[in-house]
Amino acid sequence: MVVAGRNDAPKIPFHFRVGPIYVDIWAHEFTHWESSEGQKYAMLALEESLHSLLRKRDDIQAARGVFGRVSRYYPEVYPTERQQEALLTSTHDFFNTYYSAASAMLSLIRRHTNIFGEAPTHSIGKFLKWWKPRGLFMEEAYPILEKARAFRAILDHKESHPPYSWDTIDENGLAKIMLVGAPNAKGGSPDGALKHPKGWAIMAPDEDLVVSALAVQLNALIGGIGTKNDTSSALKCSWQAKPHPDDLGHGYPVFAHRDGTVDEVFKREIVTEVTLSPYTAAKET
Repeated sequence: MVVAGRNDAPKIPFHFRVGPIYVDIWAHEFTHWESSEGQKYAMLALEESLHSLLRKRDDIQAARGVFGRVSRYYPEVYPTERQQEALLTSTHDFFNTYYSAASAMLSLIRRHTNIFGEAPTHSIGKFLKWWKPRGLFMEEAYPILEKARAFRAILDHKESHPPYSWDTIDENGLAKIMLVGAPNAKGGSPDGALKHPKGWAIMAPDEDLVVSALAVQLNALIGGIGTKNDTSSALKCSWQAKPHPDDLGHGYPVFAHRDGTVDEVFKREIVTEVTLSPYTAAKET
């Protein structure tokens, strides 16, 4: 069943859709200094996790697409039960992958304690609180990241939360999954849940905002590591990011240093040399 949602889109500073090339740029930046094997593997795991998260985001949006009119025989929009279940499955996969990507980010941070200090282990919730004063745009990003963590916890830790059912709703024209449940034996509801005629309800956070809120932390993370390392090789680097088919075709902002200042400005020119030689046609025999 599709029901109308509220028109209260959050005000956030993430005004671009993150694509694979954004991850590629920051992953390559990490190669401009010497790192231990453990640090390199941790960076690779983060890169792969973020690319997987982007694919899972796109899966949600593909599943959502069938909620629009897709057949001349639909007098209106009638998503089938199977189509709704596909949206639930893709939503579940996305938030599990988000948790994996956040864990991979924590793993890389813990391998740079000389820069960031000792991050908490065994709890993404505690990690996000710890990262809040260290990250980028965290005043806006933290609530999004925490809601994503809490939503995933309800999906995957049923023994710790009241039982629930699920539904599809329309929020500002986007079909999303909403979990609906009754209070627990003590009358409590999950963190972030809103009142509902059946007890409580919590809606899946917007997947694009979750991706953006997590991906922009690469600036504070990779940029922070770079400030403590010799990055002079970057001036001689001729590598250029290649857009993927899923990129939008425009440039992505790669933010300045985390404190907003620019210490030095460098200009890099890539010159391609072409050698011209006289062409001699083969003689006819």
